[in-house]
Amino acid sequence: MSDGARPLEGLFVVSIEQAVAAPLCTVRLADAGARVVKIERPEGETARHY
Repeated sequence: MSDGARPLEGLFVVSIEQAVAAPLCTVRLADAGARVVKIERPEGETARHY
């Protein structure tokens, strides 16, 4: 992305997800400027083992 303002700047996302598709979407939101906080299970994200 360019150094200018990003389209989702100022948006706050609380991410409660697992597997592959949802985390990929969350990365896209963050790339577009959203501030993202991810909530995981105590044993961690299942996709970490792929």
